Amino acid sequence: MTPIDSTLSGKLIREYGPMIGGRDLYSALGFKSYGAFRLAKERGEIPVEIFKIPKRRDWYALTTDLAQWLLSLTRAEDNGSHNEELEM
Repeated sequence: MTPIDSTLSGKLIREYGPMIGGRDLYSALGFKSYGAFRLAKERGEIPVEIFKIPKRRDWYALTTDLAQWLLSLTRAEDNGSHNEELEM
């Protein structure tokens, strides 16, 4: 785990605790509404594992899973831009 990894995970855990759910979850995943999140969930397009908690209505994810996914986006973007430069 790099310092950035632990910093982001730590910040998200301090903000949301070990789990993130509801509006915070779908917003962090980049969805503008619960409806968009629900459609993506039905299509199997949620990029992190989500789960229900008994007697709660929202969907939840582990905060560390969210942090890892967010970091993977920046790494993929870095690799993509680097590969584009090599192709020129």
